[in-house]
Amino acid sequence: MILAGSNTVKGTINDGMDVEFALQLGKVIGKIYGSPVAVSMDGRNSNVMLKDALSAGIMSVGCNVYDLGAVPSPVLQYYMEYHPEVRGGVTITASFAGQDINGFKVMKSGGMDDSIFYEHSIESIMSEKIPTVPGLQVGEIFKVEDVVEGYVDSILSQVDAESIRKAGLKICLDCRNAAIVPIASNLLMSLSVDCITIGGDTSVLDFDRQVKLGHIVKSQGLDLGVAIEMDADHCLFASDKGRPVEGDKSFSLFAKDILSEKKGKVVIPINSSTLMENVIKDNGGLAINCTVGEYTVIRKVKENDAVLGGDLFGCIVFPEGLGISDALITMARMLEIVAKNGPISKQIKSFPDYYISKGSFECDEKKISATLDKFKGLHKDDEMDLVDGVKVCTEKGWILVRHSNVKGIIKVYSQADSREEAEKVVKETIDALKA
Repeated sequence: MILAGSNTVKGTINDGMDVEFALQLGKVIGKIYGSPVAVSMDGRNSNVMLKDALSAGIMSVGCNVYDLGAVPSPVLQYYMEYHPEVRGGVTITASFAGQDINGFKVMKSGGMDDSIFYEHSIESIMSEKIPTVPGLQVGEIFKVEDVVEGYVDSILSQVDAESIRKAGLKICLDCRNAAIVPIASNLLMSLSVDCITIGGDTSVLDFDRQVKLGHIVKSQGLDLGVAIEMDADHCLFASDKGRPVEGDKSFSLFAKDILSEKKGKVVIPINSSTLMENVIKDNGGLAINCTVGEYTVIRKVKENDAVLGGDLFGCIVFPEGLGISDALITMARMLEIVAKNGPISKQIKSFPDYYISKGSFECDEKKISATLDKFKGLHKDDEMDLVDGVKVCTEKGWILVRHSNVKGIIKVYSQADSREEAEKVVKETIDALKA
């Protein structure tokens, strides 16, 4: 089964997400963007298979491929930003999904996400007959090297590197992508940060990973734990006390730090916690709500000339540099905050706890609107926000029901006073909407 978002497509390996699909997608991308197309991949076992098939499709329609090899999306985006001759980009990744899942993330010139799968359905992509070129016109593959050094230098230019070096920090890096490890190690060595690196058999960036990371931080007496998502565009933390730092709290640290120096707009999705909203307001910022999704946060930060953007799940967007969600930049900025302001555990101590749970269920596309209307009817007396789906405020928090960026899926979020209550509300809401 293939599931498509705006600029991403995912599926189970050799069950829809196979060489036939990759080959056809390559032809479509070559036709849409032209030559050359830059290609990269994360560290999944199936990546070489998919990359070769994708590249073959691109070349078969007469386009050249610039192969960056095993590097995360932010490196590809950095390369495309400084090489405007590159017409399109594709990274082979499935972000938060497990190793049995893989997919493609598509970018237009300049390294910005492109909503190609809104304009071209999976059915139309697979059915389109795209003519190939004669043998002498087939595209070529060019290996791209030496891009990492410039990328690391660009991160160093965005932080107070000397303050970090003087702090003598020690951290644990939980990195599930072998392609990220040498890049992160290069960056941390440049910042004189001692690092223990661990890996694992899952790419899912969740609370359990933070808990395990925290155990190592505490047992080894480290200053911070950093968990990086498979494609290095999301990042979460564990404190010096070994406790997971919820995504809203790490975001709030960034908001508090940035707004102390520069007041302005801060972009957050409609499913953000009350803590995020309050920290922005209390520190002189203006919260701009947007629809859920990394792509929207990035776009709205640019459109609103915002000083920061981010969400609950480790997406942090700084407008400096590329203005994308980049886990290594986020890590470096957090190291700077710890170096200047002390242990993260003390900095977040005053932040209240807000618990957010999420769930989802399949729904026929033709019934999505009716399902949202049903939810409105169940909460007709509650205050509503319609920025993205339907969000209602309750006595204990809020509930959000929205059409996922993946077709045929409805997502449900809830904020409550406890994790158990939030999970209960999500389950009850799903059951009521499916009834």
